[in-house]
Amino acid sequence: MAAPKISDLLARQILELNKQGKDPVEIAHLLGLKKMQVGVVLAHEKLNAAAPVPTNQEVFPKETYAHPQSYEGPPAERDDQVAVEKEPGREVPAGLYVGDDSEYGDPLYWEPTDPQAVQNPHLMIMGESGSGKTYAAQCLVAELSQAGIPSVLFDYGQSFEVEGLEKCFVRFTKPTEYLIGEEGLALNPLEIFPRDIQGPNAVATRVSAVFDAVYHLGDIQRKVVIDAILRAFEAVGIRPSDRSTWTSSPPTLSTLHGTLEELASSKDYPNSKNATGVTARLTEFFILNSFRNDGPPWSWEKFIGDKDRRVHILQFRGLEGKTQRVIVELLLWDLFFFLKSHGQSHLRLYCVLDEAHHLSFRDGGPADSLLREGRKFGLGIILASQQPEDFNPAAFSNSASKLVFQTSDPTLKVSKFLVAKCSNYSTPEQIRDVVSVLKQGEAFFITKNKGHVLRIAELERRATLWNNS
Repeated sequence: MAAPKISDLLARQILELNKQGKDPVEIAHLLGLKKMQVGVVLAHEKLNAAAPVPTNQEVFPKETYAHPQSYEGPPAERDDQVAVEKEPGREVPAGLYVGDDSEYGDPLYWEPTDPQAVQNPHLMIMGESGSGKTYAAQCLVAELSQAGIPSVLFDYGQSFEVEGLEKCFVRFTKPTEYLIGEEGLALNPLEIFPRDIQGPNAVATRVSAVFDAVYHLGDIQRKVVIDAILRAFEAVGIRPSDRSTWTSSPPTLSTLHGTLEELASSKDYPNSKNATGVTARLTEFFILNSFRNDGPPWSWEKFIGDKDRRVHILQFRGLEGKTQRVIVELLLWDLFFFLKSHGQSHLRLYCVLDEAHHLSFRDGGPADSLLREGRKFGLGIILASQQPEDFNPAAFSNSASKLVFQTSDPTLKVSKFLVAKCSNYSTPEQIRDVVSVLKQGEAFFITKNKGHVLRIAELERRATLWNNS
């Protein structure tokens, strides 16, 4: 097994602490190292006391950067670990290259496919505008693509429009855009999924919750939406009490819109005034008609199985903000039930959610459900946002790895979450002092319960490594 990499400075610190009478276990704890790493330094010093302090080039040779090979087989046949090139007789990290340690220059890796390294594959990215979040996301998505893992990017603010992406990124990932705002998508949010054990009632509850989360309907107007959905199902012959009808073609959103208008004008419906109000609030959503009934049906399987194109960008430009949010939530629900229907799996897809303030992290919502359960079904999530308050505690606790760019944290709100995941930092104040002064392109990277300050490796440099892999 190759000797662990260690810097000159760290080696000197180990030797100095040993001279002070501290044992290897205590030294390892103080410096955030493994006992084996400390033992190697001390053994070398004992065997060659007259020699200079070990250097990276002598006892601890610097490893060449290793990058994953592209996956060529169908998803079911791919190994659970990211395959990497390695030199004969040398161990290399089975992970994705993030950047280089700002102090020592050592390469740092993210290992989302290794459950022994990280408890889940999710990654949170945060930082102020212009700090490097979007560029870092491009780098990681490109690394995933090189590893044979596809990504679906939800783009609200045109951060990932193809013409604005780095040429190197486009050349290596060949991204595909889907103009949802302009062309719509062939998906019916009123579909009854196999896991909907309550049939139409489950659909009515789920869809009404999405509208409530976005439009803040309140209990009465939400009940109106539930009534309208159930009546729309009845209109096409699907009854909650008759499971044999659940496989029939579900009603469309146009049918739901018409049903709401009927309830609003019905003198026999006790909540007709509330039906009028909710219909008016949802008018813009229905007019934009983003869910088509024609064309090839929406397919997550296509994203997973496309070996030639591993990056898929969903563009929402042209849609009003609330309509965007409704569509995203309904898409995430569709993804969640697609994954569940295919059972547990190794990591097979990443979902990149930029501008997290567009999301609702409410308990039981689609984002919350994917963060808590997506790992089991082969989904990894990358969340990104400028403001720490865009994430709730569940998002912090369910993302095992984090990239924090320059972030002002005077109240220690973020640092308190981060210090709980960093065994090599003892107080929130220490982390605040680090993340508040990071330079552009630098980030505080938390993985395997340790924090590292690193500089994100540029795409051009990565391209050189990919060409040589």
